[in-house]
Amino acid sequence: MKKNKKPAKHTKKAAKAKAGEKARRAPRAAKAKSAVKHPAEGFTKKELAEIKTKLDEMRGSLSKNVEDKKNLDMLEPEVGDSIDQATQSLDKEILFELSDNERKMLDSIDAALRKMDNGVYGLCEHCKTPIEKKRIKALPSARYCLPCQSGSEKSRQ
Repeated sequence: MKKNKKPAKHTKKAAKAKAGEKARRAPRAAKAKSAVKHPAEGFTKKELAEIKTKLDEMRGSLSKNVEDKKNLDMLEPEVGDSIDQATQSLDKEILFELSDNERKMLDSIDAALRKMDNGVYGLCEHCKTPIEKKRIKALPSARYCLPCQSGSEKSRQ
């Protein structure tokens, strides 16, 4: 003989348990969202606009320096004397090193500007906490908070 199996009924107790579970989850989710601070917190719109202007000016100045150095290098005539060639070679090496540092700075500035556009400016790339306001004002292209920057420099030594 076949028994007719009835589908399980949703009891009030089961419904209350499920509703209670959702209710318990909701406050935690809301808490988690409110615990996350916006990286640029503490800055007014005016301050952020000033920082963006400063970054744009720094970028323009560095770009001009790199271009000027490239143009200067192209204008220098080759020298025949081996000592003069060695000196010129050393000068070019220093120039390229400076240019490399300037390119790295340009990359940092571009990264800071992208972060502003994406709404994550002022967030440490290592520990993901907001970078101190004083540090950002002193170095608008800062990628790390002071503790992470110090730790990074110590590990390089």
